[in-house]
Amino acid sequence: MVKKMNKFNFFDAVCMIGRGLKSGAGEPYSADDLIESMDRAGIAEALVLDSLSRQCHPAPGNERIVGTVSGHPRLHPAWTALPHGAPDEQSSPEDMLRQMEKHRVGALFLFPAQYGFRLCDWTVDAFFGPIADGNVPVFVNYNDSRSQEMDACRWDELVDFCRRWPSMPVILTEFRLRCKNRMLYRALDACGNLHLELSGYWLYRGIEYLTQNWGAGRLIFGSNWPYLNQSCTAATVAMADIDEDDKRLIAGENLRRLISWCGAKHSQVELPPPPDDCAGFARTGERPGNMTFLDCHGHLGGHSPNYHVPDSSIESTVAEMDRMGVGKVFAFSFTVVHGDERFGNDQVADAVRAYPDRFIGFAGINPHRGRAEILTELRRCSDMGLQGIKLIPQYQDFPAENPLIDLCCEWAHENRWVVLNHGWGEPRYLERLLEKFSDAIFLTGHADFRSAPLARRYRNLWICTCPVHRPRDCEKLVEAAGADRVMFGSDLQDLPVSWGLGPILQAVIGAEEKRLILHDNMLDVLARMSRS
Repeated sequence: MVKKMNKFNFFDAVCMIGRGLKSGAGEPYSADDLIESMDRAGIAEALVLDSLSRQCHPAPGNERIVGTVSGHPRLHPAWTALPHGAPDEQSSPEDMLRQMEKHRVGALFLFPAQYGFRLCDWTVDAFFGPIADGNVPVFVNYNDSRSQEMDACRWDELVDFCRRWPSMPVILTEFRLRCKNRMLYRALDACGNLHLELSGYWLYRGIEYLTQNWGAGRLIFGSNWPYLNQSCTAATVAMADIDEDDKRLIAGENLRRLISWCGAKHSQVELPPPPDDCAGFARTGERPGNMTFLDCHGHLGGHSPNYHVPDSSIESTVAEMDRMGVGKVFAFSFTVVHGDERFGNDQVADAVRAYPDRFIGFAGINPHRGRAEILTELRRCSDMGLQGIKLIPQYQDFPAENPLIDLCCEWAHENRWVVLNHGWGEPRYLERLLEKFSDAIFLTGHADFRSAPLARRYRNLWICTCPVHRPRDCEKLVEAAGADRVMFGSDLQDLPVSWGLGPILQAVIGAEEKRLILHDNMLDVLARMSRS
């Protein structure tokens, strides 16, 4: 049964209102757009910055956001600050604190890369005495808004800043924290006042690991709207494998506590009911027993030089699939991305032997090996029961368009295998492959909108959803390719399953279209394969 309740009382810590530098025609940016998105994702309140204070200068944006949210009691203003020292640019910290309390501005954001400063003592400490005494939470974001750089945090600088102001809550937020979670762990150990805002933490079972080791009190739900779909992180929190009391802390209670210094007012929000059971699952984390999924994109092995992968054993992965309702997954090894693909293919073959009803194994191929070795490895993998090919030439420093890529497609054509490529290069190249190797089953590794017109014309091409993470991405992909050409892919053991599910479950598309994407299209592909 679809639930109406506002179960976790979500409070989004990171939203931006106002047209940004790269806002395109028809893209959401207004307060009304944000409220509409919050209603769909099941979010009660949001802390919001103005695009001017994020991208241009704090002064006009800080002033404008107060007026923008005045007619929206669910929206709470946040301000941006600069280093103190130019009185014609920013008021004194004492005056800023008075103005923040007057207008119930709950938090300050610092953007060192955007505004060209460092968090060293001689730059910012003259400003932060009154701020720390006032218990104002301070968000730190090292991203320049003109780029979406991953792992932008300057860890030494951030840790020193937290240590100088141990009573001040500091919240790290960035576009994506991907390859530095080992640094995050040590920073959380070093600084008891450091928190993490979760919109950039797209890591498999990451919330579970952080909660277990540092406690739910250190984690803050945020979405980074309108850059990201609010359902990504909201669904990941709602579906997390942690206690419901911890979910409520992360979803909103931690942030409400942190901004209570300014007397922020919170009213009980009656959200619109979710339109269907899929949306209900995304909002509540309660999956109907008959709701199951098939996943076309999963990694196994759990050993990455880039980041720590928690709970990565085959047994733990199957348990996570059971918990999330994932019946089968197209699976390939992490190792093909970084090193010896044979070692990784052996791991995948072991998983297939142990769980033949859950994993459809793919052979990871490194084209640097040359034609003879590629064919030898494909034959070896076929003998071990694998049924597909995983290509990722971009990560292997190999051309996306090459005769050895053709060779793999030829093998897939002759054996009716699936061939999944992280990126197929130019559409003209993919079209030639689709025509020449018509019995191969082609799959994009990620949500490649450039391939969508080809998917409408060629019945041997499907588009993986991994991930449709911007607002309305899922709807746009369905419109461009057709729901029957799109397949759910989670990037299992890299991304949380829930991160990829959320935007599809909450998409403004029909129930039948969701069922095709989440289950039936992959069922069709399995029927086409030689050993389904």
